[in-house]
Order: sequence, then structure tokens, then C-alpha cells
Amino acid sequence: MAQARTVVYEGSQRGIATRLTLRIDGTRVEGSLEEQGVSLPVRGTLSGQRVQGGVFEPASGARLIALVAELRGDEATMTLQADGAPQSLAMRRVGAPAPAAAGGDGGAGRIEPSLVGRWRHESQINSSGGAGGFASLSTVRTLDFGADGRVRQSVRSVGGGGNWSSDGGERLEFSGRWQTRGAEIWVQADGRSGFERAALWRLVDGRLVTEDGQGRRIWQR
Repeated sequence: MAQARTVVYEGSQRGIATRLTLRIDGTRVEGSLEEQGVSLPVRGTLSGQRVQGGVFEPASGARLIALVAELRGDEATMTLQADGAPQSLAMRRVGAPAPAAAGGDGGAGRIEPSLVGRWRHESQINSSGGAGGFASLSTVRTLDFGADGRVRQSVRSVGGGGNWSSDGGERLEFSGRWQTRGAEIWVQADGRSGFERAALWRLVDGRLVTEDGQGRRIWQR
């Protein structure tokens, strides 16, 4: 008898990240579909490499959307259909080894057109009182995604208060190559031999939201 297993696939379309979790026990399939902070239950049956079922409303159990997923090892194609035309999304299994890309550079992703360009993230710290009086520190990071696959990130910090001011000038934090793999940004630093996962990404109202080990950042053009 086959042992129950859980597989998780991720994909991205128009900057929106989608995660499909499937718990497969024989022919019975249960799981969840997550997108933009919303998680809905999934139920269906497995026949060969095809999962056929639906996405359901948590409280009532009513089926909201028909779901078909074609599983092909580390790759999957999920098709959803409600009232309109079916929508398909190519997905990749989380934790799967990256396949080698044509050209032998070790990359497995693509240059996402919606990310190409210059993005800015600004943070500000203000303090008042104390011996030094009021002080303010502003830090601006600039992230340049090139259509040629190059990426550059720099930072500049400016501070001041009372009768003092400081400008640290622009400092390069990173330069190298970039690509996206589903909902992830991968980078290869200059002088390094391979790509590394840098952050999760999504676009929200024209802003770029990234999440990595240092937290969440919101970037604007």
C-alpha cells in the first residue's frame, strides 16, 4: 500500500504568488490553495498523475472553483475554472533541485519583465529630546533590475539634527545577475559560481514587496 505523502508547488503570474499544498493518500487528495494571504481548502481524487477536484469555501463546504492539476515530477500545471474561461498556471515543487538552463550557466529561471527597472525603498528613524536634541536618519536603498539579467543594489544614508548633518554617500551593496523562479528572486553575485535564493517577491498595487531573512520591504518605482 502506498504511503501518504505531501507535496507543495509554487508558481507566480503577474507578480502574484500561488502555493498549492497536496496531501495524497492513495487516490484521495486534500490540501490548500494559498494566494495573497488567503488559504482555501482543496479536495479531490488522484488518477494517474492527474488531480481532479475543487477549491472549497471553508465554512459551508461549497465548491467555489473547479481544479485540475497535472503532476509531472517536480513540475505541475494547475487549471482553475469558475464561471469564465479556465486559468492555467505552471508551478514547481518546493525544494526541488534546480534544473540546468540552456547555456550551462546553472540558472533555472527567467527575467521577469514586470520587475525590470529601478526600485527604491526608504526608511526613516526620528528621535527627539536628549542631549543632542532632535535627530533624523533616512536610509534609501536603490534596486536596479536590468533587462540584460544584471542587478545592482546600493544604499545611501543621510542624517541630521540640531546643528549637525551627515551624508554617507552611496555605497554598493550587491552587484551580479538575477532571475525569478516562480515567487522567488535568485541572484548570482559577481565572482560567484552559482545562483542563490535571495527573497520572495510579489507585486501589490504597483509596488514590489520582498521578504527575506531581514524582514519585509516595500519598494516603489
